Amino acid sequence: MVQLTMTKNSTARRYFIDSSAFIAVIDKDDQNHLSAISFFRYLIIEKSLKLITSNLVIAESYTRILYRTYFDSARRFLEMIYSSDIQIIYSDAKIEQATEEILYKYSNLKLSYTDAVSFSIMRKNKIENAFTFDKHFQSVGMKIFPPKTQ
Repeated sequence: MVQLTMTKNSTARRYFIDSSAFIAVIDKDDQNHLSAISFFRYLIIEKSLKLITSNLVIAESYTRILYRTYFDSARRFLEMIYSSDIQIIYSDAKIEQATEEILYKYSNLKLSYTDAVSFSIMRKNKIENAFTFDKHFQSVGMKIFPPKTQ
């Protein structure tokens, strides 16, 4: 079980879930599968945590799961999302305007549009923590989980 030291600060109690995490949870052949399963279980069990994602992350995850595995896995992914307490934030014009600024600011990183929208959502909602295996989140100043073990 993952043990984390949490503060009483409400921003430390929220996690944005990225497509790399969802894919690793679902795809048994993903190199991060075991780590993702363990951390996802922690997030689900720890009821005081707020889990957040975006509609674009769901779309990207569904598509990548569909092409990496089978339709049944992609369908189960959607069932898991819609039956969970994960809050889905939908991209809108204000978020996408901030996204353009992030894409230009970090043009050297070659960010995906979905990642840039994720960063905009995280900044707008003061979310510091990301359940992800994508190093871009750390490159733009977010805290990534699960922590890498050497």
